[in-house]
Amino acid sequence: MTSTPLSRCPWEHIEADGSNLSVEDFLSVPIVRIAAHLKRFPGIYASSAGLTLPQWRLLSTVAHHGSIPMKQLAEVSASDKALVSRTVKELANKKLVSTASMKTGDRSLVCRITAKGAKVVDEVLPLARERHARLLLSLDVEDRVRLYGILQKLQTVCADID
Repeated sequence: MTSTPLSRCPWEHIEADGSNLSVEDFLSVPIVRIAAHLKRFPGIYASSAGLTLPQWRLLSTVAHHGSIPMKQLAEVSASDKALVSRTVKELANKKLVSTASMKTGDRSLVCRITAKGAKVVDEVLPLARERHARLLLSLDVEDRVRLYGILQKLQTVCADID
């Protein structure tokens, strides 16, 4: 792994109005760049299972929960409801998940992992875990703990701003 020298942090001194931040200094820039790399991570293991990235993300999320309401699945996966609905239908056609009404007469659906879907996840998840562990282990323990705390704080702030 090659390392790049750390440049001076443009966030060390920030004016309250942000006037001294260039567009390249916005927090979203490095996050989007990292996210672009992370989006490609599942490509290797998703395609090995014959799945698209959205299918893998939802299948692994359903597997983690075992059973999850569709509305919650959209929230947890940070996906729009239409994408979740379409992708769950694709997964159901492959017999990897099933859906059912939450209650009699209720239009709300719950998504459940099938035995076939659990088997696919069990085969693919070790590779996914190894790739993410390799990335996280490039940081020392203190940096991982600090990064986790910072990301949690930023998620909370973002949710409060919305």
